[in-house]
Amino acid sequence: MIQALQKYVILDKVIERCNDVVVKRLGENKHTEASIALESFNNGGKRLRPALLVLSAMAPNGGDIGDPDATLLDLAGAVELIHLATLFHDDVIDDVDHRRKKQSARLKYGNYASVLTGDYALAEALELVQRSGHPEVMPEFIRALRVLVRGESLEMQHKYDYNLNEAEYSDIISEKSASLFALSCKVGAMCKSPEFADTMGNFGWNLGMAFQMIDDLDDMLDNPNKSYDCDLRNGYLSLPMIRVFGNLRNAHREELIQMIEAADFSPKNERFIVSLCMEYRGIEYAHERIVGQLTKASQSLERFSEGQAHDLLRNVVSDLTTYADNQVDNFTRFLAEPAA
Repeated sequence: MIQALQKYVILDKVIERCNDVVVKRLGENKHTEASIALESFNNGGKRLRPALLVLSAMAPNGGDIGDPDATLLDLAGAVELIHLATLFHDDVIDDVDHRRKKQSARLKYGNYASVLTGDYALAEALELVQRSGHPEVMPEFIRALRVLVRGESLEMQHKYDYNLNEAEYSDIISEKSASLFALSCKVGAMCKSPEFADTMGNFGWNLGMAFQMIDDLDDMLDNPNKSYDCDLRNGYLSLPMIRVFGNLRNAHREELIQMIEAADFSPKNERFIVSLCMEYRGIEYAHERIVGQLTKASQSLERFSEGQAHDLLRNVVSDLTTYADNQVDNFTRFLAEPAA
């Protein structure tokens, strides 16, 4: 999804150092939860949030990535541990069997161990914040954790909610996803250029909103984007489905509801769902929303001088824009393919 983070060898080194912080922190404790957390962390991931934190610290001054100090790396490790914790909890909530092409902790060790491991990762994240030497950022982390919990609660309340509206959907993804992007970018700026903290926080929030809408399109159904992680099977509605249910009436609406609640997502039924999304401009509208959020993110960077970090953040926005364009093509291509 994002190629920009691979453009600079020096950023690879920064991400590697962030990884080292997390690995060392988890490796210092021999509890079962620490071992499970370390195993899952080592299964990979984009490491986007810690990268954003480091880049947001450097971008306002037009600087190069350089060699971030240990306190910045501790904070970068903290946001990645929070993200890891949410994955443990999400896997339990949604009965996820595989994460990053490996058995999920829930499947391998059980729900009880997975929940406790998520809790442990949150505690270790706050310990990293505490030792970072930036006490001013602790309230931001605590506030973000509250918002994340509220977002997860909102999402659960609206499972299989066929009357979910766009405003409610935006609240959910803002709190459960975009809030952690905003935290990463705001905290990074607070450490080096606090006068730009709100600007970078806004950048992160808009980027996070777009990222989650892209992710929701990927995972809406199994086949169009080849994600094989069907959110509709768990009762989560993305923007295209919200538009479909806002327009469907009577028997057609009931037919679609029965299909979803029976988890009957055969290729034929997926094609039917995509055709409805196209008919009611759901895919097109979701793409417009994504591009709008990415445009706002890009505008936040306009006030800063160009530099290595600034360039990388712009490339992240560009990569997401290209990926979103490809998603539309994937849905169109899927619908045009001969029925099996």
